[in-house]
Amino acid sequence: MRPRTNRDDYHTMSREQQVNLIRLHTGHNRLNAHMNRKFKLAPSPTCACGQEDQTAEHMLQRCPLPDEERKEVWPSPTPLQTKLYGSRQELEKTTTFITSAGLIV
Repeated sequence: MRPRTNRDDYHTMSREQQVNLIRLHTGHNRLNAHMNRKFKLAPSPTCACGQEDQTAEHMLQRCPLPDEERKEVWPSPTPLQTKLYGSRQELEKTTTFITSAGLIV
């Protein structure tokens, strides 16, 4: 295979950022919902907040635990689609949120 000559927004990010985003896209991550259902390594699929299963959508959109970090990164409501598939600027915001919230995906 020949190397890419042009690079889209996703491919110009660091490897760590790419890995985190792919894990969120696919649902194959270290969040409780996946770790409980797939591997039985988490005692429950429920988030530490107790409101619903700990999925990428829950963490990025609704979980009250990283609410301050979410408001710092996204001051106005932002759709999940934009957070996961948007421009490089939006993707970097998502990876910044993951880091600042202390999420391990």
